[in-house]
Parts: sequence; C-alpha cells; structure tokens
Amino acid sequence: MATAAKEAAPAKGGGGPQLKLLVDKRSRRVLYAEARKDAVDFLIGLLRVPAGLAARALAKHGAAAPGCLGALYAGAMSLDDAFFVSDSPNRAALLSPAPPSAALPLLLGGEDAAALPPPPPPPAAKRYFRCSAYTLPCRGNPTNVTDVSGLPCPACRQPMTVEMRWAPGDAHGKLALAREQEAAGEGPGGYVKEVVTYLVMDDLTVEPMSTISAIMLLKKFNVKDCSALEEMTIELGTKEAVMLMRASLQSATALTDVFSGGVAIDRVDG
Repeated sequence: MATAAKEAAPAKGGGGPQLKLLVDKRSRRVLYAEARKDAVDFLIGLLRVPAGLAARALAKHGAAAPGCLGALYAGAMSLDDAFFVSDSPNRAALLSPAPPSAALPLLLGGEDAAALPPPPPPPAAKRYFRCSAYTLPCRGNPTNVTDVSGLPCPACRQPMTVEMRWAPGDAHGKLALAREQEAAGEGPGGYVKEVVTYLVMDDLTVEPMSTISAIMLLKKFNVKDCSALEEMTIELGTKEAVMLMRASLQSATALTDVFSGGVAIDRVDG
C-alpha cells in the first residue's frame, strides 16, 4: 500500500502543499508529518467545507462518502425540478455552497473551484452616531448612541450625526476582520502564520514544531533505532486532498491510512 501511495503522490517541488512524513518501516505507521503554512491551511480549511461540497468532491473521484451522505447528495441532485421551490433551482449553489476555505482549490481542482458560485458578500459594517455634545445635559459627555444618523438625542434633542468609531473586543474584532479580508481576498490569506514549521500528527492534530517536541514524540512511540524510520515527502494534489478529507471523517489515523497503510491514492479515479 505504501509503495502505491508513494508512486501516486511524488513530491515534485514547487507545486502543491507538501507533507514530510516520518514512517516506521516495520509497522508502516506514520508517526508524524512536518508541514508548512500552505499544508496546515488546507487541513484547517477542511473544517469549513460543507457536507454537500464534500459529497460532491468525493463523488467526482469515485470515492464513497461516509454514511448516507453520498446517497443523500445523489438523491437531491436527481430530484425533479418540479419539487423545488424555485422553478430553475441552482443545484450547485443549493447542495454544495462554497464558503471561503483554503481547502477548496485542492479538493475541487482549478476549473471546478473557479466555477463555484461566489460566497455572499460580508454584511456592511454598522455605523454609529452621537449628538454634537454642545448642549446640556450632553455637553462634553454624550451618553446616547444610535445607528440611524440624524435621530434626535433622547437627552438634548440635538440631531445625532457625529459618527463614532466602533472598538470591538480583541477576539470578536480579529475574527470579524479576518472574515472580511478572506471574503475580499485581502490580508495574508489562510489561517496560520508562516514563520514556523508545524507538526501534524496521524490524527491530524496540528501544533508548532520544535526539536524537543520531535524528540519527545520519538520517545513516546518507543523508537530506539532511527534506521527503522524513513522519510516520505508527499505533494498534495486533488486526489490526495479528497482522500485526506474522507479519511478525516472515518479514521483516527488519517495519514497512515492514506499515505502508508490504507487505501492507496492510485485507486481513486481521476
């Protein structure tokens, strides 16, 4: 299985995201993987893929969706137009909506990803207004705010036309800003910073990598002979992305199943 996986997913360099796997040659188990920002962004992006879009990607490559998801998707796709509320239902938008996700370009391939309906625009930022604070009892200390410009101040009855700047708490503000930048294609892109290498466990747990953490993992897995380990560099393409998504829904050893001991990548139809 491991040979088929390696032959089907060689690291070409300069292409898609890469995972550098450390594999126990005897058990064929992936101990962990090293990954850069682009690969970790893809993995985190899997959490933002809707169920319908996951079913579509799996069906395209002839891979069975877990549980009844594949049958549900196929049945909804074949349902006659007469049973939908809209006269001409857009099944792509209805059954596989595409919110911003770093995983989509890999899962669907270039042409399919480009053909997805665009995500809805982010809601317009709310604006807030106060009075001019020149008249008592608001002089120097306005206490009322509104989201309707020109509304009379309840205290001084002056029009509330001076715009205020909203200052959200850090957590809410950063999340809102990240969403706006992602939807507009602005900002650094993705979800994690690029300054470090990341450690990806067999169950897809992600954490920053350090020399100490790598040594502790080797101790945890009781590795006494480093010659029993081999390094395997995998470049993530559409096939690998689809199989990783399926394995993440079915298994707690996704890296081993896909790249070393489970369903070989070359069994997925292109």
